[in-house]
Amino acid sequence: MSEFNTPATRPAGSSPVKTGRAPIVAALEAVRARLAAGEQGMNRQLVDSVLQRADEPGEAPAYWTSRHGRAIPKPVKRGVADAVARLYTERGLLKYDTDSRGYRFGDVIDLVHPAPDAGRRPWQGDLFAHALDRRHKRDKPIPESLRMLRARAELPAVPVTERRGHGRRP
Repeated sequence: MSEFNTPATRPAGSSPVKTGRAPIVAALEAVRARLAAGEQGMNRQLVDSVLQRADEPGEAPAYWTSRHGRAIPKPVKRGVADAVARLYTERGLLKYDTDSRGYRFGDVIDLVHPAPDAGRRPWQGDLFAHALDRRHKRDKPIPESLRMLRARAELPAVPVTERRGHGRRP
């Protein structure tokens, strides 16, 4: 479930935002006001700049759709896509991509179509593909380039007494 409630399900007078999400809300509402006023520049950068953790690119569309409906403006999508390229890592996938999230990594990737940063992060295209496969429950092997995810997948087969140091580089 997303951390943002729909207006119909939250108590009267309560905020749709959990504590700590105020910068995301402020940025999205600023972008909405700027777009309504015809301001075109810097909206994408504003959205990208407030998203600081790997779970936050999913919080932005969750908030937007709960408050303003399904149509998400291009500057918001592009700002989220920039943040996805900057924030999505193997560690982030393991930590934040769970069924309890309203928007999982694969959902966000489907929505905003981020471009992997192949120059600095050659593994990122494989990560995006794996997140999509995982979200859509496709039974595909984890790509070789995603070493941390492969080590984590192998961990349950290792006896508990032998797990310390498993998957670390020699």
